[in-house]
Amino acid sequence: MQEVFYFELDGETPAKKNSRITLPNGRTIPSKKFQDWHKASMVQLFPQRKPIKPIDVPIAITLSFYHGDLRRRDSDNGTSSIMDLLVDAEILSDDNWQIVRQIDVFNYYEKNRARCRITICVKEDSDV
Repeated sequence: MQEVFYFELDGETPAKKNSRITLPNGRTIPSKKFQDWHKASMVQLFPQRKPIKPIDVPIAITLSFYHGDLRRRDSDNGTSSIMDLLVDAEILSDDNWQIVRQIDVFNYYEKNRARCRITICVKEDSDV
């Protein structure tokens, strides 16, 4: 049996790796902009239907990014931000390859309506 979870996050997804601040000791941390997005996204995820416990079986995930403008963005950076968010929100137990077997990423333009739609297909029979 296949279980499917759907999530939607409003706004543009920032790149965690490109939004970093270097501290005086040389350590880097995510920027305030990224941290604000992360907190707001956690709040958006809260009322949406989530698994009872973090998913720890093979999944296929589809990320559909709807960009509100035509600026250049790297799909892999937004993907990484979303994957880390799903782990922090305890939707996924981890985002390693044993769990995340397939990632499909789509990018669209919809003026002034940035968002990300996330579809997670859980398969018990690991044929993902």
